[in-house]
Amino acid sequence: MLKESAALLSWLFSSRQVPAGILVITLAISAFFVSFSAHNMRQAYRDLQILQKEEDDLDHEYEKLMLERGAWADYSRITEVAEADLAMRSPSPDELVVLR
Repeated sequence: MLKESAALLSWLFSSRQVPAGILVITLAISAFFVSFSAHNMRQAYRDLQILQKEEDDLDHEYEKLMLERGAWADYSRITEVAEADLAMRSPSPDELVVLR
């Protein structure tokens, strides 16, 4: 058994097998980094999709707020609030004073 192990070790570390061993180790390292890169790309793509959905949600909320802002700034709404809450009214023609 010891003789066979020694023969196997001498065969593995012979000058003809060293380049093949280096190639196998390089291949294993390369496969690991390909897998690692693919995993990182999947995570980055998932994060991108989450951020794009958040952007869409914020755009939708912004559009709603702009519509609401337009409704609050409407002239008829301002007139209604001025008359109801502030007891304001349009002056009659005889109350108008023109300055020159």
